Amino acid sequence: MAPKLETVHAKGKRYDWGFDYARPDPKFPTRYIIPPNGKDPFRIMMRGYAAMETEKDNRVYGGLDSDVRYRNANGAEPRFMEAMKFAVPAFTDAEYQAVTGAGFLVASVKNQEMRQGFAAQMLDEVRHTQLEVGLRKYYLKNYHDPAGFDIGQIALGNHPVGTLARASFQPFNTGDPIEVSMCLNVVLETAYTNPLVVALPQVAMLNGDHAMPTSFLSIQSDESRHMANGYGTLMCVVQEPDNVPFLQESLERHFWHQHMSMDTLVGVVSEYYAVNRPWAYKDVWEEWVVDDFVGSYMSRLSSFGLRPPDRLGEVARFVEDMHHSVAIALAAIWPLNFWRIDPMGPADYEWFENHYPGWTARYGGLWDAYRAMSDPSSHRVLMQELPALPPFCQVCHVPCVMPRIDAPETRVFDHEGKRYAVCSEGCEWIFKLNPKIYTGCANWWERFDGMDLADVILALGYVRPDGKTLMGQPHLNPDRMWTIDDIRRLEYEVKDPLKV
Repeated sequence: MAPKLETVHAKGKRYDWGFDYARPDPKFPTRYIIPPNGKDPFRIMMRGYAAMETEKDNRVYGGLDSDVRYRNANGAEPRFMEAMKFAVPAFTDAEYQAVTGAGFLVASVKNQEMRQGFAAQMLDEVRHTQLEVGLRKYYLKNYHDPAGFDIGQIALGNHPVGTLARASFQPFNTGDPIEVSMCLNVVLETAYTNPLVVALPQVAMLNGDHAMPTSFLSIQSDESRHMANGYGTLMCVVQEPDNVPFLQESLERHFWHQHMSMDTLVGVVSEYYAVNRPWAYKDVWEEWVVDDFVGSYMSRLSSFGLRPPDRLGEVARFVEDMHHSVAIALAAIWPLNFWRIDPMGPADYEWFENHYPGWTARYGGLWDAYRAMSDPSSHRVLMQELPALPPFCQVCHVPCVMPRIDAPETRVFDHEGKRYAVCSEGCEWIFKLNPKIYTGCANWWERFDGMDLADVILALGYVRPDGKTLMGQPHLNPDRMWTIDDIRRLEYEVKDPLKV
């Protein structure tokens, strides 16, 4: 009779290398007390794992092949396809950082049960990276306007807001090993992958993009195991009372930071790059983050002294407005984008007003101005109409227009002789926890201060193969595209708003 999975799994764990003859220094030290025993709820065995993942890959690539045959890429709403030019590279950045993060944990945590779960996750993250690169290749080869897909990862790294991905996902593999798991497994994957990889594919499907849901729902099928890794890690270390204050601080830090990036990204893509919207983002956030993560997941940990994030109320307040502010900020700096932004129209105004009362009064006039300047004959861009460019937050890297563009809560301060800006009280608190983490990155405007806007665009490489037409456009009309000559005629000089 074949042995039970539990028996084989328990036997496999005993093949760990023991250090009874020496006391090695940990490669990555931790301030947490890690008990020697933990749990891998899924009891992963590599033979079964490989067969399962192979079957899922066959389904994904078979689905993409069908999309190619039916020419589905050009049946999707162009507005939504433009969002994929920056969104998919951002997701790929997350996957790549998670590969190294899982490997970091395997090398750091001397607990074989937990290490086995992290080893499977590392393979998952490699698979996810490959799936997303394959998805971008599909878009590049089959969508009628591939400009932007061809340089997505490089372009994202150079983009004013693209560094948001780097800032958000770098904590997956830096710092204390337990806090790496808190950021990656507990906050990002448990609280935020459902809005990102379950709800957002629904928007894609309703807007005619079949490829994105095919790839991303397959990715999400692995996330439940990654959530279990986080829960297993948390349940292991929370049993030591001395760990609880560290866990609470880590939860507060990563919940605020991931909220600033994930709520911005998913909110903007799902509402401003969709023609057909199945829901308002604030309702999805309420369901997945508040009800599931805080209400269900966190409540199980209260007996250990771990409480929900103190800034949950502030996050709820920001979710009402923050993505609206960032959406119009991205539209205002459209020449610096590597994708096109469709102006909002009457149907969009009606939807936003119904779901976010007061939206028209706050944002309608800015979208009116954006639309009026969308044709090159206007000889104007919205950047010129702003009293000053907003700085970018030194912690989360979003524009400092949070939560409302007409009432930002920006904080500017000096640290060791240099000026910095943060978007909120939460980001200021994170900065002060460990300033060394955040002071090494230059403000984006600082890099190009004093340069003509046209020269900045050329330096970024955001022009099409003809060498003159911009990748970014303030509309979806292929017959009236802006060129680098149109931008140069503006005589617009980029200025660092933090420069005294």
